[in-house]
Amino acid sequence: LQNGAREACLDKEWIKKLDCYEYYVTPPEIRAQTKQWIAEFLADSEHNQVSWTSEQLTKYNGRNDDFPSHSSVMEYIIQLPSDIWVFPSWKGHNVTRRNLLQFNGKSLDTGDIRFGQEGYRPLPKIADYSEEEQEFVWQNLESLLHRGGRIVARLKDFMDDQEEEN
Repeated sequence: LQNGAREACLDKEWIKKLDCYEYYVTPPEIRAQTKQWIAEFLADSEHNQVSWTSEQLTKYNGRNDDFPSHSSVMEYIIQLPSDIWVFPSWKGHNVTRRNLLQFNGKSLDTGDIRFGQEGYRPLPKIADYSEEEQEFVWQNLESLLHRGGRIVARLKDFMDDQEEEN
């Protein structure tokens, strides 16, 4: 918000007010629990090799009882509890690019490319994120897991794109 205010050349007094607001910092116990859930998933030999493509993920948009809502952040596919509220655009979608757009003050409407649309691949590489972008994406993952979401698979397309050269 502060960066957007500066880019829009808002009045310096408004920017000062915005700069006084604290932003969310992940408590250590929240991050530790998130990492523990990831480690448990990765240690579970029955589930850790399960990978889905983006095409498979799109079916899990919650519009059909046979395909309950799932979302994906980075490589992790999260089954969403039926009582969790998320933006409809998150369902059946890897929201990592969307998170980065939001963090950087870019248009979600024009920049959020969904599976099947031109430019969907490659997916963003974690190695290219700034520390602040990484933190924002981690916080999004945590928002799903700490409200009852559960890691059920890994997104093959995301993992493949991490290894590919630009």
